[in-house]
Amino acid sequence: MTFSSRRLFEVREQWKRGIASEMSVPVRIAVIGLGAMGRTHAENLQGRIPGAVLGAVADPHIEKINANCLGLSAKLRVDDYRYVLDQSDLDAVVVASSSTSHGELLKALVKRRWPVFCEKPLALTLEESLEIHRLYETAGVPLQMGFMRRFDPHYLKAKAVIDRGEIGTPYHFFSISRDRMAPALEIVKHSGGFFLDTGVHDIDLARWFLGTELTEVFARGGVYNHPDYRTVQDVDHAHMSFKTVAGAMGLVELSRDAVYGYEIRTEILGTKGAVKIAAASPSDTVVMVESAIKRDTFSDYQERFQTAYLNEMSAFVKVVRGEQVPLASIDGIRATSVAQAAQRSLASGRNEMVDLPI
Repeated sequence: MTFSSRRLFEVREQWKRGIASEMSVPVRIAVIGLGAMGRTHAENLQGRIPGAVLGAVADPHIEKINANCLGLSAKLRVDDYRYVLDQSDLDAVVVASSSTSHGELLKALVKRRWPVFCEKPLALTLEESLEIHRLYETAGVPLQMGFMRRFDPHYLKAKAVIDRGEIGTPYHFFSISRDRMAPALEIVKHSGGFFLDTGVHDIDLARWFLGTELTEVFARGGVYNHPDYRTVQDVDHAHMSFKTVAGAMGLVELSRDAVYGYEIRTEILGTKGAVKIAAASPSDTVVMVESAIKRDTFSDYQERFQTAYLNEMSAFVKVVRGEQVPLASIDGIRATSVAQAAQRSLASGRNEMVDLPI
């Protein structure tokens, strides 16, 4: 079962606390997890998202975070998410904690029947992800996953170009995702692996742009700058090639250490042409001096996708109000299943088939 407008309306009527659809009554949203993504969402909910306010924040290291003073306005600041579950004046929750905690959190939150926005993945295994998907579908609770690139203006324009048939039938996908600076080992340890942590965004784009499922992947990777990553069986640079049901194919490159800046590039080749998304500079300013041409670069994903993060949270607010259908969790699960196959291939050194969920 997928959500329809009628179904969302029916679910909304069942919620314990009715939510007025007028923008004058803001929805109160809690954020669980105040790492980089949680902070972004919390800050956006403080006046940048029409019709929403930050209702609570929870993080095991809340005291240390408060000492650094992010200026979060939420009255409730706790170190245990279970305190959030006890609140009666919240309308929705954002889950932005470590990937290893998502399964436990989502299973607890569904009982409160609040709409949930969850950063990927829902869980670290396909089986648990599908279990959570069924829990939310059965309960009729909206669940939106954090694939922000689908809300980025550049990617939306490219998708429209493809849908209009301007490049013909798309048959090849190519993407590069390069971080400027690699995360600390403690973060990598709880990420689920490079493909689950980063590559899943490129995988989701491949499914979205090509309009077909990925069926087979081959991945390879290495450790070039961070020897300690080997202790958690991860890499700092990786490639993945794939095939799809429709016969299209593609390549994905991931790097944790671009050094020069954060860079995301995507290109889709079709039978009549190609479309490229390559926003590499925040200001498009180019400095040309003797023997050198320079331009600025994005410092990180938060700067590059600032508008996309605002757009996806605005869309979630509409989901909370029952005005919009969420980006279904099954899409995120399908992308996650491909990422898991890539992780298996990275370990086995062989082609791996993708376990296609429902």
